[in-house]
Amino acid sequence: MKTWRCRTLGGPRCGRFRLVLAAVPLLTAAACGSDITEVSDIVLARHVHTDLYDAYPGIPSPDGDRVVFADYAADKRSLTVYDVATGVGRAMTGTLGGRTRVTWSPDGSHVVYVDRQPDRHGVWTLDPTTGRESRIVDPGDARIDYPRLRPDGTVTALRYAGADTAWVAYAPGPDRAMSVVVDRAGGWVAAVQSPDGRTVAYLRSAGGRSDLAVTEIATGETRTLATDLQLGWDRRVEWSSTGDALHLAAAGIHDSLFVGWRVPMDGGPAVRLERSGRDVLAVTPLNDGRVALSVYLTRTTVGLVPVTGGEPTDVIRSDSTSAFLPSWHPSGGSLGFITFSWRRVRMPIDFDLGVLDLDAAGAPSGAIRTLLSEEGEDYGAAWSPDGRWLAFHGHLEQSDDIWVVPVDGSEQPIRLTWFGPGADTGEPDWSPDGRAVAFSSHGPPLEGNPGSVYTVAVDPVTGSAVADPVRVPLDGFQGFAMGARFSPDGERLAFYGRSLEDGRVTVYTVAAAGGIPTAVVSFANGEPYSAPEWSADGASLFYSRNGGSGPFQVWRVDIATGATEQVTTGVPGALHPAASPDGRTLAVTMREAAIEVVALPTRAGDHL
Repeated sequence: MKTWRCRTLGGPRCGRFRLVLAAVPLLTAAACGSDITEVSDIVLARHVHTDLYDAYPGIPSPDGDRVVFADYAADKRSLTVYDVATGVGRAMTGTLGGRTRVTWSPDGSHVVYVDRQPDRHGVWTLDPTTGRESRIVDPGDARIDYPRLRPDGTVTALRYAGADTAWVAYAPGPDRAMSVVVDRAGGWVAAVQSPDGRTVAYLRSAGGRSDLAVTEIATGETRTLATDLQLGWDRRVEWSSTGDALHLAAAGIHDSLFVGWRVPMDGGPAVRLERSGRDVLAVTPLNDGRVALSVYLTRTTVGLVPVTGGEPTDVIRSDSTSAFLPSWHPSGGSLGFITFSWRRVRMPIDFDLGVLDLDAAGAPSGAIRTLLSEEGEDYGAAWSPDGRWLAFHGHLEQSDDIWVVPVDGSEQPIRLTWFGPGADTGEPDWSPDGRAVAFSSHGPPLEGNPGSVYTVAVDPVTGSAVADPVRVPLDGFQGFAMGARFSPDGERLAFYGRSLEDGRVTVYTVAAAGGIPTAVVSFANGEPYSAPEWSADGASLFYSRNGGSGPFQVWRVDIATGATEQVTTGVPGALHPAASPDGRTLAVTMREAAIEVVALPTRAGDHL
């Protein structure tokens, strides 16, 4: 059995591994790889990204002349294709769908993807010239994932049927006869066939870590090329055009960022492909030998803007601290927000509650203080009207629930709800009398609950729940309810409702005890991740919208007339509006995010 040695360029020997039975962790590969050299690059496309959590890469066509992006917006995966020569992006899909695992056909004429929506499940193609979508593989009762279209028209994919996983091929032609290529593919992810058709590369996941492996199709011989990988949400492996290397985005054992990798098939050292301290979401080799990196760019902070409108002013003023979802102290003298260090490797992210004092003029005074720091998601904290308690969404015991904690830290957090694993709960809001908390929640174990509004009664002295949470009746409402805010008089609740049919978002109000919701304004939208906010006089509502794509901005709607006006302006998007106690100022999340696809000028590894 051949043994390979790993060397640095001009450096000492730094490790040893067997080609067939052992592998190099990417931490070791990084230490052994070539020194990184800064090189100029070409931006193929830049796509504004709207989702707060998910980040999916842009994938260039084989010739690098077009780039496709899959967006999660309004509960649908929409595809946008950019023409590299003009820089113009065109939204290609308008119907609801679960489009994901986006790739290109080998000739670059079609986008290929899997649609996970039950009534559309299968492998689809999209003609970027006409916008026509066609299902080319219907898997029946089975589930398939990670499809690839071969030059001869064959479609390969991982097929899941019950507890069995196989890597299969669907032959060209109208019947698409299926054959099993590898019958035991349990644990495989992102399987892709080599250019010569002899080998399949894949990621093998277990216990939160993954290995990069290849299997010879004819003999079943398996080699593990790299171990101990951390993977992002969009997992893919790409062959070089000559089949001499594999490309992927992953994090090594101690990496705080996802980086690109070029892993040679001959056992040589893996090469890191990095860009300016940003997460690399995908690595795509192009036909001309260049390598394209899909890079995640984001900046999230908190700003203040008069309710009369304008461009928000950043109050955090720090490149090292990210902040979002602001809330006000009842006195108006302090601003609370969630702080975090955004690294996709660290998902789920550890959120803390930061506080910034404001002077009499509303300007920041002093440094950010950490008011609440628990392990996990401390999210959406809200002060009680008397300023004694903080209610927050916490993920302290593997369940999204509402908790309260004394502001002075004298007691441990008190749990108000017990939804159980699988539930997803939004941020809380106090009633004006401090005796109830409103919030939204959805998902297991609440069968048939696509998203509902709840209230829970709270003892303002002890902070404990007086009774179990109560689902607020939303008579006649059909959709997904998000967020909940009490009106200034406590008589009504405002919430977002997302249509299950077309994904449009509507701002509703309803009596606090429940009843028939009143629609105030409706629009196409991305995911607002918050709730509408009442004006101080209760006559209007502030809400976040982006028309389904592009940056969010804050708008205002007059409840009586339905008249709307845009409140915030500026390049960074604005969302999560929170009105100050005196009603004069809005605190907002300012967010600028994009996926940038850049092409290195030479083949990865030549000069890196």
